[in-house]
Amino acid sequence: MTPLTGQLATPSADQVFLSRLKENVVLADGGMGSLLHERVDRPVGAFECLNLSEKDIVQKAHLDYLLAGASLIETNTYGANRLKLRKCGQQERVWDINVWGVKIARAAREIAGESALVAGSVGSLGISPGLSDTVGRQQMRELFREQMEALLAGGVDLFIIETMADPVEAIEAVRAAREISKLPVVVQFAFWPDGTPRNLPGRGEGVRLATVTGHAPRDVAAMLNDLDGSERPDVIGVNCGSGPVYVLEALDLLMEHVSFPVMWSAMPNAGLPSYVDGRVLYTATPEYFASMVKAFIDRGVRLIGGCCGTTPAHIAAMREYLDGVERTDRKTLRTDSRRGEQKTVRIAERVGSPHRRDLEKALRASGGSAGQDLRSKLGRQFVISVELDPPKGSVTKKFLEAAAALKIAGVDCINVADSPMARVRMAAIASAHLIKQEVGVDAIVHLTTRDRNLMGLQSDLLGAHALGLRNILALTGDPPSLGNVAHATPVYDLDAIGLIKVLRDLNAGHDLLGNPTGEPTDFTIGCALNVNAEDLPREIERFRQKLDAGAQFVMTQPVYETEPLYRVLDEISGCDVPILMGVMPLHSYKHAVYLHNEVPGIAVPECIRRELELAGDDGLRVGLAQAAELVDQAKRIISGIYLVLSFGKHEPICTLVEQIRQSVGSLNDEVSR
Repeated sequence: MTPLTGQLATPSADQVFLSRLKENVVLADGGMGSLLHERVDRPVGAFECLNLSEKDIVQKAHLDYLLAGASLIETNTYGANRLKLRKCGQQERVWDINVWGVKIARAAREIAGESALVAGSVGSLGISPGLSDTVGRQQMRELFREQMEALLAGGVDLFIIETMADPVEAIEAVRAAREISKLPVVVQFAFWPDGTPRNLPGRGEGVRLATVTGHAPRDVAAMLNDLDGSERPDVIGVNCGSGPVYVLEALDLLMEHVSFPVMWSAMPNAGLPSYVDGRVLYTATPEYFASMVKAFIDRGVRLIGGCCGTTPAHIAAMREYLDGVERTDRKTLRTDSRRGEQKTVRIAERVGSPHRRDLEKALRASGGSAGQDLRSKLGRQFVISVELDPPKGSVTKKFLEAAAALKIAGVDCINVADSPMARVRMAAIASAHLIKQEVGVDAIVHLTTRDRNLMGLQSDLLGAHALGLRNILALTGDPPSLGNVAHATPVYDLDAIGLIKVLRDLNAGHDLLGNPTGEPTDFTIGCALNVNAEDLPREIERFRQKLDAGAQFVMTQPVYETEPLYRVLDEISGCDVPILMGVMPLHSYKHAVYLHNEVPGIAVPECIRRELELAGDDGLRVGLAQAAELVDQAKRIISGIYLVLSFGKHEPICTLVEQIRQSVGSLNDEVSR
């Protein structure tokens, strides 16, 4: 098959990491071991064993780094080789611990929804200096190979051989990686002042940087220079050590003596550790770490992260700095490792995709709770929403034209019903997305528990959030028996109260069962209130439960007088979240009689019906006037209204919206007088 010409070449799977390094700085995560030490409140033989016993804790650590902005995470496998695992009796579980280490990291990546890379972390084989004196090179390579084959089977994108002290050991690790795959290899060494990882009173002349085995950067570079081209690592760097300043010094020395082209990495500790009340504390703050990023970039470092003591807060601060560089400074960065050979690449400008949050802003501006006095609501914005039923078919022209007209009339948002009356219509989520995308007005999605099980509800909500939909009205939904789909069966895994809890949990970053979902959603959660319910005590009790579950605004069923609303507010001693009152303008006397007698939850007072009967053919004008008067009466105790179309006619509603806007606009003038 002849390849197509004129297409952009994409890097192969095993070259993605190197391609990203050439394009931009890659931000890695921070200290996994120190973070797990902080979070696990019991003795652990080896933190790597948590990959089998405490998968959720390890996954949460990965996830926190991803959400902080890391675009590369390392597996929790630093010491998962046979020699080190022997100390806790787990030497026969090398394969399981490493494979699960990768699986957990990849699962966290999927939850976060980021295209982050997963690096297989490989540490030294033993704890005694000069390990190469007691363990032969071939045995070293076999031990590394055993671990790396498991990491490869788990699906890593690259290997990071880190915190190495003995160059011989590091070289055998690189060779093991080259023998089993074509994946990129990063090798990092840990240097300390005078080769001793301890607190020093200060820096001064004569301080010699060396690994704990006594190898200075010049020694390490010389041994790496002797490698054949095929054996050389793709990235060389410094990690751990005594903090960013010493890492910079070590990098300078390595760069001076490494004689072949290579890219560079830096992952320092958060300063020197100290012990206070039995706790290990690191002094370098996230702000300080972020301030050091420029120094690393100026030296040509392409992979930046943290080691012991660095937390998600440190990574978040570094990400904020890097994003600022990408958005504003647009600096040119060196991609070649060696000084004097300055190949440059322009950092791509990140283009955000902010979502309109008109409803949320309006609700916040509406000021406080329903039932507050006039003065306390001075300066508020009166929210106006209009409910539109989605199309019955796949053609959206009429639907979007109505939404556009309502936007011009002055609505803040549009309610999109979820197959109301259990009749088949276009999905509410898709319809709402079209309104935001094509019309540019915020939308409130009605979501019922009638048609979806618990899994489907959560899946749809995550999809809605990804589409930029932020406002959800949680409803139980009309039973299918009312609709036009024969043999349709209801689901009702949850009711509206349960759905509100699901939304609350998603806003906290996990699903209803506590499984993490990555970046928390930020839904604005609405609930319904029927002030004309036949069993009003039960309705009020459920309303209280909705508020306790996390409802953030309320939409009432359509009302035609304020007395039922006052009665409910008195019963519950006020409402601490904004209330949008439902208003459905009447078109005629017959319309009023039908709603009063045949639609549950709607009560049309006799005086309203009589007035419409006397109006005859002029019923629509009278109905609109009645609606405007009702809003005028209620505007001091509500935060807004939502208008419901009758007979699918939006034109009268547009006129009413304009009229109500003028009416509520005089509210502040009235207070001023």
